[in-house]
Amino acid sequence: MKLILFAFLILTFGATFATAQKSVANVQEYKITNLKVVPFDSYRGEFQDEIKASGEQPTFFNDFSISLMVVVEITAGKGEYNAKQSVQITATEGKKVKKTKTEPMPPVDENGKYYIPLWLDAGMCDTVKITAKMIGQKAASTMTRSFLFQCGE
Repeated sequence: MKLILFAFLILTFGATFATAQKSVANVQEYKITNLKVVPFDSYRGEFQDEIKASGEQPTFFNDFSISLMVVVEITAGKGEYNAKQSVQITATEGKKVKKTKTEPMPPVDENGKYYIPLWLDAGMCDTVKITAKMIGQKAASTMTRSFLFQCGE
């Protein structure tokens, strides 16, 4: 009887381990594919043109009315959903953290995309660095953008 119980436990453990290994191999890997930044002018009440990653980066001087709308685009391949995956967005102004946001990743729909917004309030007076990174998965995915906000006379 003990031998049958022992064999049953071994088979159960083996089947559970094999299923767990299969799930790990088929987990969706998320990748940060775009970090969209759009300035908002509080004096005019309107959004400006998107600041593209390629091309000349603007410098803001005494632009106390400019806020930044940041949208992180996440792309996922096919696979099983893993609730431990999330995206962390950190915005620093100079050496201090201006804002941070961590959002768990839901399963993506058929288009394979998910978008996470972050709003940075006006009144910036130093280099603003925005970093988005995936956490809780094997494949690293990070994207960073920087903008210079200068204040003076």
